[in-house]
Amino acid sequence: MSKHQDLTNPNSLRSKIRKKRVKHLINFVNQIIERENLKSIKICDLGGTYRYWLVFPFSDFKEVNFEITLVNVEKAIRSEDENYQKLLDHSNLKFISEVGNGCDMSHKEDNSFHLTHSNSVIEHVGDWQNIKKFAKECQRIGNYYFVQTPNYWFPIEPHYLLPLVHFFPRPIHTKTLMIFKKRSFDRATANFEESRMLSYKEFKFLYDESELITERFFFLPKSFIARSKL
Repeated sequence: MSKHQDLTNPNSLRSKIRKKRVKHLINFVNQIIERENLKSIKICDLGGTYRYWLVFPFSDFKEVNFEITLVNVEKAIRSEDENYQKLLDHSNLKFISEVGNGCDMSHKEDNSFHLTHSNSVIEHVGDWQNIKKFAKECQRIGNYYFVQTPNYWFPIEPHYLLPLVHFFPRPIHTKTLMIFKKRSFDRATANFEESRMLSYKEFKFLYDESELITERFFFLPKSFIARSKL
């Protein structure tokens, strides 16, 4: 992993960008707590990780208990995750790990959570039909939602930090990853199908009743956040 992508390094570019994003989340969570007069809040993080929540200041919400359900295609193993161990310091925090598909959360009732959260996941769920299902489930299972995705038109591909590679046709895309990221042919070919980034117009279509926030990097729209209007 590049030093610029290392989330365990607080000085890495990716960590600094995420901290800015989390400020939006902190503000939103605080508004929900005040609006609903909550003493405890249930959050569903679709595709979430323990590592992501390390930057959230749970200690600033001492009077509020957090229950965060991580939903992934594979169950997160707490005993093997050093990030989970670091989060144990927060007495007002509880994690639940579930195996599930964000495109089909039919085992959850409407508004099962106070907040549905997702960070850079919707672009990985498959084709347009799956993307629409994911967006619908985000809005259905939570009273509020906070969803982030990278901008397709940003010139640097965010997963590989390579310029313009996401605009290349598959053969050139594959060859580029093999050369610059030392991927095998099989892995580089699979990578092409693992991400379908969204434009502003597409994201707006999916969350047409939301407040959209544009995150910028050197004045260029880097990513988008859709959150419920309060």
